[in-house]
Amino acid sequence: MPRVMLLVSANLTNIELLQTQDGTDDGNINYFFRLHCEGCGWKTKDRVVVSFNVREGQGRRDSSNLRLNCQGCGKVGRITLIPGYGIPLTEHNGHEVRLMVFDCNGLLPTDYSFNGGWLAKTIHIDLSGNEEDNNGEYMAVVDGMEVAIIDLEGKFVPFEV
Repeated sequence: MPRVMLLVSANLTNIELLQTQDGTDDGNINYFFRLHCEGCGWKTKDRVVVSFNVREGQGRRDSSNLRLNCQGCGKVGRITLIPGYGIPLTEHNGHEVRLMVFDCNGLLPTDYSFNGGWLAKTIHIDLSGNEEDNNGEYMAVVDGMEVAIIDLEGKFVPFEV
């Protein structure tokens, strides 16, 4: 079973911290992405939602967060979230950070969408984002200070311990 890591990146202006609402291992965050079948190459048209709070496995041995039959070949695919690897994005820790590890069996995530549940901290105020994907940009003036999150991206890469 391959494991993949979701990396996020953005250019931040006057933003000290960008992370999921309740921290990097936020149990309430929903991950939105498309799926790709490892077996036949089928891809979902729409994004699926995966959350810590949803367990679709049957029994103790299968505690996956997503269980779905491939519409191309019929195989059952599973994805399980593996917490403990996320790092908040700051102006000081570089352009790209780890968000979450996904344990994949038959289905691989692709095309991540930022879809609400994010927290941006400026020097003076916290900005909560519960809006749909806004093309990877947020710009505003807060207390006379321009704040911006631009070039917001998420990508999946192979996870290596």
